[in-house]
Amino acid sequence: METKRPNFLPKSWDLPEAIRKRLGDDAGRQRLMDEDGHLLLILHHPPEPEDDEIRKPVLLWQQPTGDWKSTPDGGGLAALDAHMTRYRDNIHALDTQVEAAQTPRQYFEVMKHVTPLLRATRNMLAVMQKAREARQEDRRLINFRDRAVELERAIDLVAADVKAGMEFSMAENTEEQSRFAHDAAVEARKLNRLVATFFPLATLVAVFGMSPPAEVIKAPGFWLVLVAGIVAGLVVRALTGGKR
Repeated sequence: METKRPNFLPKSWDLPEAIRKRLGDDAGRQRLMDEDGHLLLILHHPPEPEDDEIRKPVLLWQQPTGDWKSTPDGGGLAALDAHMTRYRDNIHALDTQVEAAQTPRQYFEVMKHVTPLLRATRNMLAVMQKAREARQEDRRLINFRDRAVELERAIDLVAADVKAGMEFSMAENTEEQSRFAHDAAVEARKLNRLVATFFPLATLVAVFGMSPPAEVIKAPGFWLVLVAGIVAGLVVRALTGGKR
């Protein structure tokens, strides 16, 4: 019984039964199939966070005659060249965004694109390495494998830069917040000492404030009470302004 042809596989492709029975309804992960002289590469378009983990497949098929076919773009290995160029352009764009980022939010937005692209690039490199081992005489696959190595190194550097940038930005923000908190604490301490200095005097003034000012000044012992209030305020200030 012939295996059902998956929808993502072109109808004109006459793949052997040994390969078709290994394919599911979806393309699945990036991988290589080598059966009966036929070589099938299943790759993924450069992923984006908006894809919701649904990857768009890129298929390359080498027939026993050595001819290559590809989908969704035709051209065989020329389509593979364009495919890797798209990865290179995406990595370059992310590198530019990392250099322009300044806040943790901006770094996080870049990281959302870097993480899936890093994983996809590493998986593509693994497929190209297996393809090079399966067709050791084909120097074109060696060159594509080497390009995949360069792409993996480039996206790995971008991932390291965005991680370091985010950590530095967060540390810088934390230091700035700590400085603001320290300045606020110093100002609050000054205010508390000021309040402590004049609180006893303010209490005494409130008591004497029940009478007209002229009578308060002429009251017996007024100046003694005033001096006592100032001295009490200075004592309170000394007690509250000791240790930090």
